Amino acid sequence: MDNLSDKNQQRAGLLMALFVVSAAALSVVVYFIASIFSLPVWIGVLLAVLTLVSLIYLSASAERRILSTFDGQQILDNEHPRLINLVEGVCLSTGILVPEIRVIPTEARNIAAVGRSIERSTLIVTSGLLESASRVELEAVLANRISQIATGKTALTTVALTTFGLQIGSASFRIQPFLALPAILKKKIGLELDPSDDFVGDNAAVKITRYPPGMAEALKMMENRNQVTESGRIIDSLWLLSSGSKNKKNNRPTVEARMTALREL
Repeated sequence: MDNLSDKNQQRAGLLMALFVVSAAALSVVVYFIASIFSLPVWIGVLLAVLTLVSLIYLSASAERRILSTFDGQQILDNEHPRLINLVEGVCLSTGILVPEIRVIPTEARNIAAVGRSIERSTLIVTSGLLESASRVELEAVLANRISQIATGKTALTTVALTTFGLQIGSASFRIQPFLALPAILKKKIGLELDPSDDFVGDNAAVKITRYPPGMAEALKMMENRNQVTESGRIIDSLWLLSSGSKNKKNNRPTVEARMTALREL
């Protein structure tokens, strides 16, 4: 796991560096567009600098803005003792620091991990999941998401979503500066989820809990109750199950396919 963690952290660092270079290139394009319209040089330079600074600032603050969209608070030590005990146990098994835990009030049953680094990550747990999951099921889903943090997969995906997946504007009108990236490149840098990632996450959870039926039962318990209305489509890949409407198409495997794979372990 350590080798994979180091590799994903290196990829995340390279991705951030590539984003800065790309933002600088986009700023140069803005400058040339300004010159085409015969604007004064100082205006073109100003627009280019504002473009670069804005993109870097929005990227750096994107994780905080993602977390602010959820009506949840970091839980205290005396709240949800079962949840805290299980998180601490799984983190001890994986050798990482205990992440911040936020519980959001919703009947949906889902869990996500967000964070640009292994040392500073956040678990987002729905109250519906806490109320419905047995101890075995809750341990399984926590192991799934925490394993993603431990391997650096969460960091890589979060970096991808907050750099080349950056969205600017309100819900009614959004601009994606890097929307035109080829699909194969989006998948390569982690901007789009590879269908195999869900199977890898389930397998990693089982290696921690050593109980495949627990993960399968958890998926069954969450099926068709996993839609989190507060979550935007851009961070869908960070959730254990797709957080969007079941009527919307996505490239993630079905719950049945994941359960079948778990039965074969």
